[in-house]
Amino acid sequence: MKLTNVLAPLLAGALLCGGAFAQDPKPAAEDKPTAEKPKPKPGDEVDPKILEDMMTCMSAGLPKDWQKTWFVVHQIGVNLDQTRKFEANFFYALKESDKKGKRLQTCGPEKVLEGVIALNAYLPESQKRWTGVTMTFHRDGRYQANYDMTPFKPKPEAKKPAAKAPAKKKAEAAK
Repeated sequence: MKLTNVLAPLLAGALLCGGAFAQDPKPAAEDKPTAEKPKPKPGDEVDPKILEDMMTCMSAGLPKDWQKTWFVVHQIGVNLDQTRKFEANFFYALKESDKKGKRLQTCGPEKVLEGVIALNAYLPESQKRWTGVTMTFHRDGRYQANYDMTPFKPKPEAKKPAAKAPAKKKAEAAK
């Protein structure tokens, strides 16, 4: 799905919004119960709002001539309540062929991580316990996500070296 296909209707809606304020006020319509949106399931088309929110956050630091932007998320631990802890790094490139990129300053990793977690609803149960994901957005609206399914293994805590015994004084050593 192209990001431009998602952004075009939003842009059109924003342009039409200004005209709505110039209209005469109308009586409030009868409150109708809104149907609750069905929960996404594996195989459903991704909600474009999730991708839009992620890209909006990332676009805050993009230069005008960017060609692709991406982030890499890795699981770094598990909290006491069994929720997972993640770390995210953000990049952009001025050429499609650039695989290293430059660091990107976003609106903050929280908004993007929320989107990544929301995308879990679209994954089969067997793929929801990923330990890493790289998601790339291209200027022309293409995007892709690559998940790392390697089981998470906590890094062993570094052991502190035992405190050295105090050095014996020369006088005590001579005894």
